[in-house]
Amino acid sequence: MKVLGGIRVFWWLPLYLLALYLLAQQLDHLTFAPEQPQAKVTLDSPNATRSTGTIRIPANLNTIEQPALLIFNLNQNIAVYYPDGTLAGDGGSMTAPIARNKHRPLLLPLYKPALTPGGVLRFELASTRPNTLMLTNVYLGASATLEKAYYLNNLLRQDSVKVLLTTLLLAALLIGGIWLFYPARKEYLWYAIGTALWGIHSSNLVIRDIPVNDALWAASVPFTIGLSVLALVTMVYYYVPRTHLPPRRYTHPLFYLWATVLVLALPLFILPYASGAQANYHIVWYSLLALLFSLVLAYVVQLYWQDQTAKRLLFVLCGFAMLVFGLHDTEVIIERHSTRPYLLHFAAMFTLLTQYVLLVRRFVSSLRETQYYANNLESIVAAREQELEANYQKIRGMEQEKAVVDERERIMRDIHDGFGGDLISTLAMLERPDARISVIKENIQDALNDLRLVIDSLDFDSQDITTALGMFRSRNSRKIKQAGFELRWAVEDIATPAGFGAEKTLQLLRIVQEAITNAIKHSGGNTITVSTGTDAASEHGFVQIADNGMGMPATYQPGKGLASMRKRAATIGAQLAFGAADNGSGLSIRIILH
Repeated sequence: MKVLGGIRVFWWLPLYLLALYLLAQQLDHLTFAPEQPQAKVTLDSPNATRSTGTIRIPANLNTIEQPALLIFNLNQNIAVYYPDGTLAGDGGSMTAPIARNKHRPLLLPLYKPALTPGGVLRFELASTRPNTLMLTNVYLGASATLEKAYYLNNLLRQDSVKVLLTTLLLAALLIGGIWLFYPARKEYLWYAIGTALWGIHSSNLVIRDIPVNDALWAASVPFTIGLSVLALVTMVYYYVPRTHLPPRRYTHPLFYLWATVLVLALPLFILPYASGAQANYHIVWYSLLALLFSLVLAYVVQLYWQDQTAKRLLFVLCGFAMLVFGLHDTEVIIERHSTRPYLLHFAAMFTLLTQYVLLVRRFVSSLRETQYYANNLESIVAAREQELEANYQKIRGMEQEKAVVDERERIMRDIHDGFGGDLISTLAMLERPDARISVIKENIQDALNDLRLVIDSLDFDSQDITTALGMFRSRNSRKIKQAGFELRWAVEDIATPAGFGAEKTLQLLRIVQEAITNAIKHSGGNTITVSTGTDAASEHGFVQIADNGMGMPATYQPGKGLASMRKRAATIGAQLAFGAADNGSGLSIRIILH
């Protein structure tokens, strides 16, 4: 099924590759040669770095008006001399660094009286390395005829590259300027870097007089194209969106890729140039770049297979054009005396301009989106505010409903645990034949007191602990007085812990009530003191109940009351501390609130 899917998606790819191959073949044979025989050339020492030679002058010289010499292919520079030894013309400097005319045609006008029909022109050919001298496709004829062939050939080999250079540098400046305004979009930065480096590499085809020595220049040319390919790979890495994945960051694999390529580039600058070792490593270098580019192209093809969008199709088309023309240029480099032109810069222009259009479209789309939000900001904000307000009211209503339900459940639980338990206990007593009225009355009074605590706790949402204790005092002071005890009140304001709501307040009041009940029943004293303050050790607020009775006996065994108090304290996150009262006698129970 995957094979059938691949055929359905990429049925056109073989035809596209065939078209690229045929186009490369046509450009190879596009020499614009004039319709006349080539001049006979003799090279004396073809394997040296410098050689002399001769160019045969046509026997029909007298029929030629304004003769000229047209040279299509040479390596690296030439100086032509008349039979009498005077200079007829040259392609620039013949001393290091030697002028570079390998990628440019030369048209030298000749002085007819200085020529002899059937004679020869002498020349000196110079190159930077041995075994690289070349002089082919030489024509000696009428200037009017040769000029047309010269201009067409120069258009293919020089002017097109100059247009490419200008276009690439302008694109790099524009995209780099966009990146300065949007530094978070790294694809703009890497496109500008890659395009500028490609322009620097392509300048090798048009610069005649290099500013550095030959070895450094020969190393810089493959090095810059390698960095350009890496920069464009990085640009694709940041440009292609990641569906259902987090945004990309500068990851370790990308860093390792850059580090590996830079290490592999070191031999370009270390290997000797004159012996040809550096030139041999060029083949290894370009092969590695072709392998890297093929892997990236395979990744782009996979992306297009997953989602056939127009943008990804353009990346696929550009990638295969670069691959085919790049392999063509690698073959030209390997050939010793190739006269075929370099074609990769044509594919590069197509690729880089396509990427430029895509980046600019993304930038324009961002600008339009920004402009839309700028023009409609007030209405968008108003709509969002209404939406947020509606959601807020909805959530608030749900929270209120939940709060009502929770409060209802809490009240039912509190009544069941306290008031309900007392009533059940009283009902059980009434069913016994030996039930005493005083005990039943006491149980009913406890049930009523607990019910009052539940009612008081319902109003705590807008109050604090001090207020809750005040309400407890107003309801229980008469009961304490009737039991023969004096209630001393030393309550001051303390901070209410966060989240200390009605339920926790009820549990606190029950602990206080249990402590007072125990003091009345077991202390043997006549004074109960309720106080508040801040614990010195923990710096938390506390509620303290103390009596002036006998204190806690050494043989005391905790009963249900103390166990209940500890359980309630744990429920509200409080801590119980037992000790002697401040007067030295009696028992003190401190409830430390957290």
